[in-house]
Amino acid sequence: TTHAGYLYRSVKIKEFFRKLRLKDITQADIEQFLDYLFTADNCQMRTVKDIKVLFNGIMEQAVKDGLIADNPVKDAMINKSLALRNAKVKDDDDFFSYREAQLFLEKVESHKLYELFFVTLFFGLRREEVLGLRWSSVDLKAKTLRVNHTVTVGTRVNRLNSTKTDTSNRTYPLTDDQVKMFEHLKAMEIKNRELFGEAYNDNDYIFKNEDGSLHYPDYPSKQFKKVIKENPDLPQRTKFHGLRTSCVSILVHENFDVKGIQKWVGHKDINTTLKIYAKVKEKEAKEEILHGMTS
Repeated sequence: TTHAGYLYRSVKIKEFFRKLRLKDITQADIEQFLDYLFTADNCQMRTVKDIKVLFNGIMEQAVKDGLIADNPVKDAMINKSLALRNAKVKDDDDFFSYREAQLFLEKVESHKLYELFFVTLFFGLRREEVLGLRWSSVDLKAKTLRVNHTVTVGTRVNRLNSTKTDTSNRTYPLTDDQVKMFEHLKAMEIKNRELFGEAYNDNDYIFKNEDGSLHYPDYPSKQFKKVIKENPDLPQRTKFHGLRTSCVSILVHENFDVKGIQKWVGHKDINTTLKIYAKVKEKEAKEEILHGMTS
């Protein structure tokens, strides 16, 4: 994923400067390029900063190699007014409240990815974690689910026996209803294996296509986007990753403390949990006021 990020940034640089010789690039050219990233590519401040950092390193190396006398990137300024104008406004619509989460589950009850959506929301999983769930990580007798394997995409799809951080490697208890849900998924897999016969793609992953072939990592995100678009009574800016924040929303509603929430969703830094906690409490307060005014 990191490698793919560097390739993306380097392509942006190469595309803009392909007609200029290295020695002819000026600070003014650099600042024009940084403005272009905002105005033409709709990049966010963080992306522009990352591209500038990479470009600066490239030019520093060019100075060391004697290709240019000075680094034109070093003193180039990022236009803050353009950055502010282009900044995406984050609001309450990027995650579900407790009530909206219940409504969402009702809307997707008959969806082919219902179980995937439910597990992501209930356990607050990242996309790479829910796609990385395997039958070897589920113990239906002990009623436990382990998160210890991820599926990511960069320049290629990577399937790794590791999680984002050590705190992301965690084990959850399963309710009786959740055990039944996984038993249903296993029964469906057995049925599909018989139906497709030799054409079935045998593997240990839980969430996959009917023929056993694996979902491409952005598939759940695209399906989630369609669901949101088809249901205007759901927050329209919510992305698939918003299900993870929505899990925090449910836990806050159920009066769990911040430390408990941090452990449940696997945040490495408690400050991340605190920020989301504050945002959830703010949304809940707004909903209470709205309910009071309209009731």
